[in-house]
Amino acid sequence: MKLSTAFVALTTLASAAAKSISSGAAQKMVRSARKLEEAAQQEEDYAFLGYYEAKVVGCTKTLESPIVNEQGEYEYEAVLVRLCPAEAGCDSSSTGGCKGGFGDMLVGLSTFVEAYFEDQRDNMQWDDAFQVDKFAKCEQYNPDENADDANRGAWENYQFFIGPTCSDDGLGVKLELFTDDACTQVSEIDFETVSNGWTLPYGTGGLISTSCNSCTEYNNNGELELRESCVRSYQNAPYKCETGMEYYSYFGQNVQGCELITATFPAKSSGSGGKVFGWIVLALVVVGLAGYVVWWRKKKASASE
Repeated sequence: MKLSTAFVALTTLASAAAKSISSGAAQKMVRSARKLEEAAQQEEDYAFLGYYEAKVVGCTKTLESPIVNEQGEYEYEAVLVRLCPAEAGCDSSSTGGCKGGFGDMLVGLSTFVEAYFEDQRDNMQWDDAFQVDKFAKCEQYNPDENADDANRGAWENYQFFIGPTCSDDGLGVKLELFTDDACTQVSEIDFETVSNGWTLPYGTGGLISTSCNSCTEYNNNGELELRESCVRSYQNAPYKCETGMEYYSYFGQNVQGCELITATFPAKSSGSGGKVFGWIVLALVVVGLAGYVVWWRKKKASASE
């Protein structure tokens, strides 16, 4: 509502000022007002995200087909982000975060990492000697940056790149040294060798927090607003499974990605298969118990005769 009011005010002001200032300046004011209006519309479209907390629950290197991000780049890895209902609580100590009422979205790894870093930029304390945020996406690495005079130029005939990739346990994200600009070919030469003994930060995991994060935050004016990383992740997730979500977009629940997500992360599914198995076991126990009762009664009747 505040942004809509600002839009009307700025548009009126621009129209009134058009007679006394250049048309270019007036048009610039109108464009600024329209951007505010678009921001207000986006806030309204994704307002349902405010009822959730986001948690990374998995990472995969085995996509059936690459994800094409908004820059038109191919992403060959993806993270599974779970939207857990904030009211029921999201458990950071558990892998799945929550047991019901959640939705899942599959987001390209680089897209998610970039959104995460942008959101956390002011809160993260990185090593000044190694700019971790520079490698939120695949970027070239120059070994001479850390080389002493004796080793400078030793790797001039090689190309190295550093970028995010899934950790070995498939639960988080780490940094890795690659030999191609798409960060798909892991280098056979380790980072310590080319960096004059330095250790690659987050080389085993922990680049991205797997704790629960609210999709809302307070801005500098003390106003509650949607967290940008939640909105961007949702916008750029080509596959979603929202069957368990109570709150969702006015377009309805998006379930087009359920089959692919379940196939890619079978252990992270809603657990409906486990429930079915439980009912089957219970039915077998009941049938077995009934059979035993019939057998016992027949045996007792025979003994009394």
